[in-house]
Amino acid sequence: VSKHTPHDNICASVQWVPGRSSEIVSGGMDCKIHHRDVYKHRPLRTLTERMQQQGVHIINPPFVNSVSTRLGSRYMVAGYGSGSVKVWRLGSKKVGYVPFKSLARHNAGAGCVCLVDGTTVVSGGNDGFIHISDLEGGHSNGSSDITSDEDADIEDTATFKLLHGHKINWLSGFRDSSSVVLYVCDESNVVTKYSVR
Repeated sequence: VSKHTPHDNICASVQWVPGRSSEIVSGGMDCKIHHRDVYKHRPLRTLTERMQQQGVHIINPPFVNSVSTRLGSRYMVAGYGSGSVKVWRLGSKKVGYVPFKSLARHNAGAGCVCLVDGTTVVSGGNDGFIHISDLEGGHSNGSSDITSDEDADIEDTATFKLLHGHKINWLSGFRDSSSVVLYVCDESNVVTKYSVR
């Protein structure tokens, strides 16, 4: 057994770095993402979210609730307790992950993020919303169709939003030939399937 203790508080999420079999990224309640080489037992980089501004009290600290990577993608996505969803791009071996862009915020913590393919990010929030974003372009011009076991309210913006209606505990997804397919777990005993074209 080999143990790594890079975080100052609870480690909430960990993922392998695609294409680099000795590297992991982990996010925690210390508001940090650590990029480490697990075989050499050394840190490569620490990514931090600015915790507070002088004289400002933080209600939802930017705890790192979830990180996601995917084989074949150069991106890493992180969901924060502040509602932020940040994207990092994998650079050279020496540089590691560098900031790429911020996506639409949730009104409460972003509890789960998922790269469903190389460029499509899905985030689920404590606000009951699911956000779907294309990292290399905008969503289609309002022509998307959604099928689900439940009704969904849709807001047509660069980040496509679905109102699931319950706090999202976890989600997973993939892209088939015509749509993004999502499986969503919330605070109930139901797993909901969405197909977004």
